[in-house]
Amino acid sequence: MAAKQYAYRRVLSGLLLSAVVLVSNNATAWERDQAVIKLSPQVRTLPHREAIEPIALEEAQAFLREHRVVDDAEALQELAYVVAGDDRRLISGAGDRLYVRGDVPRHGQLGIYRQSEPYLAMDGMPLGLELINVGIARHVSSEGDIAQLEIVSSHQEVRVNDIVLPLEEHELNREFMPRAPLNAVEGHIIAVPGGVRFIGRFQIVALDLGTLDGLQAGHVLRVNQQGELINDPRTQELVQLPSTEAGNVMVFKPYDRVSYALVMQASRVLEVGDEVGSATN
Repeated sequence: MAAKQYAYRRVLSGLLLSAVVLVSNNATAWERDQAVIKLSPQVRTLPHREAIEPIALEEAQAFLREHRVVDDAEALQELAYVVAGDDRRLISGAGDRLYVRGDVPRHGQLGIYRQSEPYLAMDGMPLGLELINVGIARHVSSEGDIAQLEIVSSHQEVRVNDIVLPLEEHELNREFMPRAPLNAVEGHIIAVPGGVRFIGRFQIVALDLGTLDGLQAGHVLRVNQQGELINDPRTQELVQLPSTEAGNVMVFKPYDRVSYALVMQASRVLEVGDEVGSATN
């Protein structure tokens, strides 16, 4: 009986010793595994705002051949205009001749323009008149204040009372280096030529800012969208949420009080009435 108890104790001691060794080995392995994990200080970097690269303005180049701005209605009345078509035609096209009254240069190509919608500030103040190009002509002859022109090309019919102006020289065959204006400016998107309501990247917009506000070609402005008007859930008061940055536009053709700008970035769909201002980093 004593011999059996002695053997039993030896077996039990062996099992306990094995368990201790196993636990010890696992603990050692865990400590060894833990020891290789080292934490070192690291700097967390956030992505910088996307840089605005110099861009070629083919879209703007084509746009400027078809659009321009006259400062006011009085200036419009002083410009040369179509008084008649050849053979008393009311509508003329490429190859036809026109009679124009007013000061018409005898050299160089002439643009034929039609008055479009006036540009208005948000408070309704007139800022300028948009002219849309409908054709190109050349001088044939003059007698007194009446000049005869030949229509070289047209993409719309030419009508009586259309405006005749020397074609503007466009210097957009190079890349612009976008830059911030030197002075703080605040304005709005007031129109999208062509009547489009929603605005995206590489579309052209009209701003209620111009050279009189210090704008130059290449100036970049930030677009902000006004926050929504909501009801406070406790007081039921109307609360105006903060405005949100929605994109960037670059001015490529400033006039006195109106500028044409190209949308270069748009994180949201832009709309007429969105605020524009000096871009900040």
